[in-house]
Amino acid sequence: MENAQRLDAVFYALSDRRRRMLLAELAAGPKSVGELAAAVQMNISAASKHIAMLEAAQLIYKTRQQRQLYCHLHFDVWREVANYIGMHAKFWSGRLDELAAFIKETGAN
Repeated sequence: MENAQRLDAVFYALSDRRRRMLLAELAAGPKSVGELAAAVQMNISAASKHIAMLEAAQLIYKTRQQRQLYCHLHFDVWREVANYIGMHAKFWSGRLDELAAFIKETGAN
């Protein structure tokens, strides 16, 4: 998946509170689909749809252990997202510093 498309998919997936709740549960470690659904008080069908969106965005991946599907966080994608946000945070931090200096300079005159 192209980087820009991946980021679009990631931020779209993160835009839903229920999907963020599922991700928060997975931060503690892998969980089965049923465990995730119960943890966020969602039926399995609804949870499965949200899990599919998270998987499509490559934020999580699933493994099978016997008859159970387990969800895991996909850390490589999280690092990529953190790098993207960090890059923009540095840019805006610098721009805000410049704005503060400009205001201070022009306000003193």
